[in-house]
Amino acid sequence: MEEPRAAENLGEAGASSEPSGTGQNASKKQSTKASGRPGDASKASKKKKAFKAPRRVAPDYFVQETDNDMLLIISNIGDGQDRPPRRVAKRKHQAPAKNQRLQRIQKTGVAGERKREKGGALAAKESVLGGQAEESGAAAGASWGERLPVEILVQIFQSLVASEGAVPLLCRVARVCRLWYGAASNPVLWQKVSIGFCWVEPGEKQPPQTEKRILGTMEWLVLNRFSLLRDFALCHWKSHVPVVLQALAESCPLLLSLKLTYCNGVTTKSLSTLAERCPRLESLNLQNSQVDSSAVVSFLEAAGSRIRQLWLTYSSQTNAIIATLSSGCCLGLQLLEVTTEIKQSSQHLQLSVEHLQAACQQLQVLRLLNVVWSPKPSPRFVPTSLGFPQLEELCLASTSYSFISDGVLQKILQASTRLRVLDLRGCFRVTPKGLQELPCPDLEQLYLGLYCSNNHLLLPSVGSHLLTWKWHHSLQELDLAGQRFSEHDLECAMAAFGQGSSRAALRSLNLTGTKVTVSTVSALIISCPALSYLNLSSCRYLPRGMKKVYRGQEDIHQCLSKLLASADEPAAAQDTS
Repeated sequence: MEEPRAAENLGEAGASSEPSGTGQNASKKQSTKASGRPGDASKASKKKKAFKAPRRVAPDYFVQETDNDMLLIISNIGDGQDRPPRRVAKRKHQAPAKNQRLQRIQKTGVAGERKREKGGALAAKESVLGGQAEESGAAAGASWGERLPVEILVQIFQSLVASEGAVPLLCRVARVCRLWYGAASNPVLWQKVSIGFCWVEPGEKQPPQTEKRILGTMEWLVLNRFSLLRDFALCHWKSHVPVVLQALAESCPLLLSLKLTYCNGVTTKSLSTLAERCPRLESLNLQNSQVDSSAVVSFLEAAGSRIRQLWLTYSSQTNAIIATLSSGCCLGLQLLEVTTEIKQSSQHLQLSVEHLQAACQQLQVLRLLNVVWSPKPSPRFVPTSLGFPQLEELCLASTSYSFISDGVLQKILQASTRLRVLDLRGCFRVTPKGLQELPCPDLEQLYLGLYCSNNHLLLPSVGSHLLTWKWHHSLQELDLAGQRFSEHDLECAMAAFGQGSSRAALRSLNLTGTKVTVSTVSALIISCPALSYLNLSSCRYLPRGMKKVYRGQEDIHQCLSKLLASADEPAAAQDTS
């Protein structure tokens, strides 16, 4: 690096020592010697060297994926022979001209010349080492992404997909570089996909070109990314839904779950094709979508007993679907959920409990949320009521009106010994005595809150202790909002959580609008160390400032301190008087 500079210095010294008559000749010689030929400089400027990308160094390891979602990085240094080092041609250093060297020696002396040469050699060595360090550092910084194993990058993307979804995350990271594009194209990352429609202003429609591009992108994703698709959701598609379902049927044989939310135009043919082409499809969610009941019935009949989960939104056509289920076409059904829209229908859901129990013996979750339903009158030939022996969750919550009574509840749960969750919010006809007689010994969540106007309702004032003493060992969440149990009855009920050798498992308690007292709440908090949610809103017998929601154990402990202080104040005032 320093040698050309030294040659330039020597050339300047020789030119200055030349006579005035030969100065032009000397300058011509120097220019000819520096460039070689007069036309070489122009040719070099026109003919540029071809750019060579740095060759990617092969890693000295390989990545192996195990069954426990782990990656093993195994070294392979000893597997192959070491490559011989590449031979690099040495540069030919041009020695300084003899006359220039002699002239410099004459001026500075032999000692000065040796000192100058030694300093120049050291400077040249330092510059070469510095340049190599800079080049190696820049190469390492620029190629770190290329050296990252694709398997590790896929694992990183999997954690991101689990929290943010595959779309549009993978579409964006694929535009970073080729390595990320290859990792984002791995079908493992595209097993669960949810796609919504492009947003448009209210009252406007997508231009035809935009719709064509959206549909083309969707078809490309199905063909090139969805080979391992398991769970697919389509939201807010008002058109082209049959085209998408047809593409899924042709390219996604591993599909397990399909969810259509706020979609229109679902045809009988598209659902039937899915049932035939996707032999593993076992879950269908059609809530808030406009689907004809005949299409759903055809799908259930074609899918047969492999259907495990079904979500529906109640309409006038739901009775036909429930009748199809009660006929025995889905013997393996495990979850059935029927909900209503915000604008409720005035019609009632007719449900024959006995027929549904006989046809769906494997049912584990039954949710009829905000649905006004009444038991269908039993026909002459009624099958023997077998109950739901596998049922673990029953939700009959309603905010309008409920026909559920103790007799209906007993008919539904007569064989449900595995029940863990019971949601009866709004079911004002159910009494504590009827709940005590249920055959489920280990209930974990019980919701009895009333969130509608209950001034006209005839509610019991005693009996809450029957619930807590039956399930105090297993109850984790309890909702008694709006109930009219007396102060003494609630005190006896909450005292049940302090009994027994083991600590109470209660974590959430809602006492909104009840007659609970300060002493009852204080004893409850002391006996339930795991309590992390406590709702005391609108509790008339509590002091001001305490009627609110408490979240977290620290907040609940502060509530206990304030309750104890408020309880001591009247006693202190009475002593001073």
